[in-house]
Amino acid sequence: MELPPPGSGVAADPIIQQVIDAATPRDLPATDEALLLGQGRSAWLAETARYTQVRIQAATARRDPGAGAVVQLVWAGADPAGTFVDGRPATIHFAQNGDGTWARTS
Repeated sequence: MELPPPGSGVAADPIIQQVIDAATPRDLPATDEALLLGQGRSAWLAETARYTQVRIQAATARRDPGAGAVVQLVWAGADPAGTFVDGRPATIHFAQNGDGTWARTS
C-alpha cells in the first residue's frame, strides 16, 4: 500500500495507520498496547501544546529491543509560526514498572 501525498488531510489518516501497522507486527499484549497508545497520544499532545490544529494521524506501540516499549506516532499540526505540516514523526519510550504499569522514559 502506498502512502498518500502530504496535505491529503484527515481522510489519509486511516491509510497511514494501515501502512505503519503492516510495517511492524504487533508484539505486545493487547492491554499493554492499548495503554501505551493512550499514554503516548496524551504525552505527545502535551508536548505539542504550543502547536495548533494538532492531530495524531497514526500510532503504534511495540516492544523496544533496548528495554520496555516504544510508541511511534505520525502527527500533523501548525507550529507556533503557523506553518502546517503533516506526516511528522515522533517517538516516545516507556519502561515497565514492577507492578506492570508503564512510565515514560523519553
